[in-house]
Amino acid sequence: MTTVQGIGAQQTRATGSFVLPCFREEGTVGSTLRALDELARQKTDFAWEIIVVNDGSDDDTLGEATRAAATIQTPVRILSHRRNAGLGAGMRTGIQASNGDVVLAVDCDLSYSIDDISRLIDAWAESHPHVVIASPYMEGGASVRVPKPLAVRSQAANKFLNFTSYHDIKTLTGMVRAYDGPFIRSMSLKAEGPDIMVEIIYKAQILRARIIEIPATLNWAGLETRVSRSALTSTTSRMTTYRQLINGYLWRPFWVPLIPALVFGLVALVLTATGHLGWHGMAVGSSVLFFVLLVQSLMSLQSKRYFEELYNLGFSLKAVAPTEPIRTPSVEYVLDERNQGAVPRSLDEVDAAFATNAAPVEVVEEPSPNAGR
Repeated sequence: MTTVQGIGAQQTRATGSFVLPCFREEGTVGSTLRALDELARQKTDFAWEIIVVNDGSDDDTLGEATRAAATIQTPVRILSHRRNAGLGAGMRTGIQASNGDVVLAVDCDLSYSIDDISRLIDAWAESHPHVVIASPYMEGGASVRVPKPLAVRSQAANKFLNFTSYHDIKTLTGMVRAYDGPFIRSMSLKAEGPDIMVEIIYKAQILRARIIEIPATLNWAGLETRVSRSALTSTTSRMTTYRQLINGYLWRPFWVPLIPALVFGLVALVLTATGHLGWHGMAVGSSVLFFVLLVQSLMSLQSKRYFEELYNLGFSLKAVAPTEPIRTPSVEYVLDERNQGAVPRSLDEVDAAFATNAAPVEVVEEPSPNAGR
């Protein structure tokens, strides 16, 4: 929270952080920064900051971000990975650098509109859940002009993940979300690719976090260059979707051995009950496989339970310990109060700043010269 001392009273205002991971976004980062600045000036109940994470772009993303920052009012912090490390790494860097009571993860090309992002903020402000998801797959949501191969894979992956997850969440792979700041900064996240989105939901559900969805529109109209540039319909995209499907195993690992165990158990029961002695060997083999796979299923369930207990314990310990330093080598370009200049800080300074994750500085307003008249 930011404390503002006014005339005769002290007022407290919530803080908010926009986290903007960028890779080869020289054509969009400037307009996105200006759009977020306009939104920040509309949402005056919050004191906002924008954190740009340049994920080792080999174009002029860093330069465009620096120039655009100089034209807006909202404070901007620019962090640049020394190499491309992936969307997940960019998210982790931005989240740990944030100071907001609410943290908004935003895609650089605004495939979800500013209106959707505004409604995420409103939903968080209303009841302060741990996670608010912009969902194109829930009732009232929509997808517009998304390439068909990608749309089919994404919908299939989300339906499968919805089936395996603890709660009914329609969109588990989407990036655009609002997070409770202290909660998301305290989470131990490891993924470096897009699968960080599923990791966050999985670990949030382990912690029994409150997660809500709001309908939103994923709109790729006018983003044809993104398809060709990032090859989202390529083999890389397919592998990303397949990894998301594998992540469903995290929620229900015991089903993998349990399903064939039940099949073999049924075969053994039928053969024994019908007295097919010629199939005696198969009946015995099916019985053995039933018990072996059943034990494996129970062991998977036990291992999962141990993991969840340890993660809960680790979360509790981390909440009272300094935040771990960012693992991805990065440089912060320090801008002044007018977003001017770009002075690199050393890697040690950046890691030390992230490790302490200091609270925002109090802002004290000087009394007006006309006070008391």
